[in-house]
Amino acid sequence: MKRFEGLAKPSTLAAGAAFLIGGILDQALRLTGEPVSDLVQTPLYALRSMALLGAALLLILSLVAIYERRAKQIGPFGFSAAIMAGTGTILISGQFWAEAFLYPTLGRVVPDLLDGTERPGSFAFGLLLTAAVFGVGWILLGAAILRARIYRVLPAVFILAGGAISLLPGQALGQLVLGVGLVLLAFSPTYRKHEGPQRAGSQPH
Repeated sequence: MKRFEGLAKPSTLAAGAAFLIGGILDQALRLTGEPVSDLVQTPLYALRSMALLGAALLLILSLVAIYERRAKQIGPFGFSAAIMAGTGTILISGQFWAEAFLYPTLGRVVPDLLDGTERPGSFAFGLLLTAAVFGVGWILLGAAILRARIYRVLPAVFILAGGAISLLPGQALGQLVLGVGLVLLAFSPTYRKHEGPQRAGSQPH
């Protein structure tokens, strides 16, 4: 697993940047006020969905790399948080895959499903479950990073806030805020408890 350690910064930065792009595009599309069934037919929605899907996949790699590098510092609580966050990220990757490849067809065939006019219980439950697991997972991981004091406070706060906002299903504002936290985390110096910032060559492994 040590091979993943060097991927922590680039994968975290890439995931954060992709979430930022996808989240901004998502908010821009919502400002148009058009029905979701129409929005999913647009090239901008396709770009938005692919950015979010790519971000979620990169986030899985980032999570593995960060945990492998900081397992001792974040401890058992961090391990549980990482498992929860990883499970939520896998679930939301499936949701973003559906949004990228399935929703355009649903928008043509069953527009009421996407517009919320008719939403079967299983579909609504799936969206709520995904949002809940993803949101709670990243709230816990943000709290674990904050508690361990191995990075600056601001990235952890944004990650925690992104998880909290992600509890609201059906929009990508939470992923946008999480993306800010991930970008800040990628550039944040690491710390040992009660000590100053560590250089890259002297970081604990």
